[in-house]
Amino acid sequence: MEEKMKKTREQAVSDNMWGSPAVFCLAAFVAFVIVRTESATRVGWILYFAGWVPAICMAVWCAARRKSPGVGGAFAFTLLAVFGLLSWLAHG
Repeated sequence: MEEKMKKTREQAVSDNMWGSPAVFCLAAFVAFVIVRTESATRVGWILYFAGWVPAICMAVWCAARRKSPGVGGAFAFTLLAVFGLLSWLAHG
């Protein structure tokens, strides 16, 4: 039988930090598409830009430790860039 490999606390925090921009993008999407008021659009942009904070913090953390951001970093920054571009085209 295979033993499940437990993640270290550092790896679990890293995975969650890299994945957190998806939650901010989802919240911004709800504000943009479902609520659809002028104030909700402003809140959506605030939520979107707040999603950059954990990704940038993790990039700085990886740079300080001389470690590659890996797939998590690629996911976070690609998601933020694509979502931002599409939101700007629709609501800019």
